[in-house]
Amino acid sequence: MRNTVIARRYARALLGLALEQQELAPVRADLLELHGLLRASPELAWLLGRGPLGIELRGAQIKQLFDGRLHPLALRFLLFLNARRRLVLLATLLTTFEELCDVQDGVVRVQITTAHELSADQLAAIQGKLGARLQRPMKTQVTVDARLIGGFRLQIGDDVQDFSLATQLALLRQRWLGTTLN
Repeated sequence: MRNTVIARRYARALLGLALEQQELAPVRADLLELHGLLRASPELAWLLGRGPLGIELRGAQIKQLFDGRLHPLALRFLLFLNARRRLVLLATLLTTFEELCDVQDGVVRVQITTAHELSADQLAAIQGKLGARLQRPMKTQVTVDARLIGGFRLQIGDDVQDFSLATQLALLRQRWLGTTLN
């Protein structure tokens, strides 16, 4: 929890700098690419976050790896995090930065959890109804959780709407037996 709060502070600071310098789009694109690279290469993530290198050597490695490949503001920010020994927060910080950018752009994040894989038509239907209801651009992420048995669960920000068979059965059991399902 503490790391998330700290990462959010750094992400807000970076967002503010990028907006102030009118460089949000290129910084965001580069950091999104870096985030993908870190997910694809656990070795790089380890080296940057918890590797055995000291601050100076890690800073030199960062410059060698990313100079000319990342926007100058993004590179300076990585070096700043390194100097503050905060690179361990990089993955969380990058996720938070992307979320803040979405808020800045008015994009709503929607998590759809289904009991089974959705077909393209089913996903398009859900997205269409949500888009009409929200009247804002949205990013959807779909996950499968067989424990739902059937149906789906939507999370839009902090609001969760559960249309799953598992929840309906639990509510029915609670009504009939007066007990909760653990």
